[in-house]
Amino acid sequence: MKKFLSVFCAMILFSSQSQAASGLFVGLDALHSQARNKADNSSTLLGPQDGAKSNANNEGYGANFGVRVDPLFLFASAEVFYERLNSSARGFTQNTSSAGPNVELNDRYGAKANLGITVLPWLTPFVTYGVASVKYGTDVSNRRAAPLYGVGILFDIPLTNLSIKAAYDIQKFNAHYQDGQSETQLGVAHLGLTYTFGD
Repeated sequence: MKKFLSVFCAMILFSSQSQAASGLFVGLDALHSQARNKADNSSTLLGPQDGAKSNANNEGYGANFGVRVDPLFLFASAEVFYERLNSSARGFTQNTSSAGPNVELNDRYGAKANLGITVLPWLTPFVTYGVASVKYGTDVSNRRAAPLYGVGILFDIPLTNLSIKAAYDIQKFNAHYQDGQSETQLGVAHLGLTYTFGD
């Protein structure tokens, strides 16, 4: 039992010492977005047909800046970010014979917090919660702010201040049309590299 406790304490100490330094960080991400759009329109004459669906899978990029702290084997960070989504889905079937406009998700920016526990040296799973403002285009163009939530894993590269991040988050919001709206669920996968300005 004593030997087990000694090994356990040594792992905790090693884990806390092996993480990247706490401090400010910057990061770049490659993105893959999945947008599921569903028309919500009570009119039977104008705009998209109620319940019509249109999905999209697109690539993009993002950048983030924030601060992280690593007390013992815990991990916490707060960041602001900008993401270019480049998402465009085929337009909904219309109530008239005309073709509908594409559902475009152009970019988003916001802030989020991450919280995790280091389960192995340099390896930290975490959860994410935040708020982002998405710019969209249908037959109108506007912005919509909504919460986002997700999960991820962080690998701190030994003997450097670099970390590799893989994460996935989901955001739900309504994008308006002149007639009706689109109920959108946006899922974004991230693969990124961060540099922490620590000791």
